[in-house]
Amino acid sequence: MAGCGSTAKPDSATDGDTLILGSALSFTGSLAAEGQLTKQGYDLCVATVNGRGGVPVGGKHYRLQIRYRDDGSKPDKSTVLVDQFNTEGIKLILGPYGSAANTAVAAVVERNQQVLADAAGSDDKIFAKGYRRTFGVVSPASTYAASIVRALVQLATPRPETVAFLSADDAFSKTVTTGGLAEARRHGLTVVGTEYFPSGSDDVRASLKKIKPTNPDVIIGSVHLVEGVAIIQQARELGIRPPGGIAETVAPPTPDFVEKLGAQAENVISSTQWTPRTGGRDEWFGTAGEYVGAFRAMFNVTPEYHNAAATAACLTLVLGIERGGSIEPDKVRDAMAKLDTGTFFGSIRFDSTGKNVAKQMSVIQIQHRLPVTVWPVADSEAQLAWPSIRG
Repeated sequence: MAGCGSTAKPDSATDGDTLILGSALSFTGSLAAEGQLTKQGYDLCVATVNGRGGVPVGGKHYRLQIRYRDDGSKPDKSTVLVDQFNTEGIKLILGPYGSAANTAVAAVVERNQQVLADAAGSDDKIFAKGYRRTFGVVSPASTYAASIVRALVQLATPRPETVAFLSADDAFSKTVTTGGLAEARRHGLTVVGTEYFPSGSDDVRASLKKIKPTNPDVIIGSVHLVEGVAIIQQARELGIRPPGGIAETVAPPTPDFVEKLGAQAENVISSTQWTPRTGGRDEWFGTAGEYVGAFRAMFNVTPEYHNAAATAACLTLVLGIERGGSIEPDKVRDAMAKLDTGTFFGSIRFDSTGKNVAKQMSVIQIQHRLPVTVWPVADSEAQLAWPSIRG
């Protein structure tokens, strides 16, 4: 495979009947845990497609291979790597982890006339730049905290009256917080505080101390794993115990969250892009339940939403190739733009900006050390435990 760049066809990098995809992922740095979850989702997609003989294109089938490179959790490194893929003739790109990296990579993809299947960049700003070659399968960042607010307003008895927001200062987390603030005010909740701290921080005590005197009914954190764990640990250390507990984005559904926190994770609430109860099916992975079975067979663990989103992004490329009848990037792009389909991940339909406008998020709660769906009610596995902190 080392000679792939010199033998690549003008449309996409191939080696015989193998189509090579590129992915710059975080295998080191602050987002390494999430990067590994994303890789698992991509790898399952490749294994599933290849196990069924590859993607049909005209009279032949292409098997898939992903060329991975480590971006070190640095968006500027992601862009360099995606440019390298382009030099090697690799035109179909599976996105990096995180909104910052996908924002940076989307500009490079547009310039290079590549195609980006974005699994983990949900910041609304990515899709406000006029790009035509980036397609994001996940619900936008503005819905992450907003979904938590909607779930609490519908399910919590007594209804929370006050809320405080803690947020990392990266673009994604700020967009999440902006959406959550707007939703809280829309429902008449009083926002008693909003504090920001450096992205990737494992010490959020200063922000927690500013929130403590406001005595909020619930704290909502716009965070990733490192900051999310720090909030739970340090809130307990500082004696901060809002009666409704703490809700966070991104972190609680990841296996490392409960592993690191143990009993402290109990009753933490979170929004999630996908659960094993998500409705929908597709020709490659079947239902969400069937996807869970395939993932367990390959990795011996139950998938969470980062895994599923990565597989779904890969699936959109597969469907673009299959329905476009070509591996030429413009034809793949055009076919992806027309997708309107059910999948194991839920509905996928892209608007003119490349945003998936057909799916909603779910809300989970850690109960007995497992994430269980509590909202929407139609998909729920358990009732919301509320108040989350008693006594």
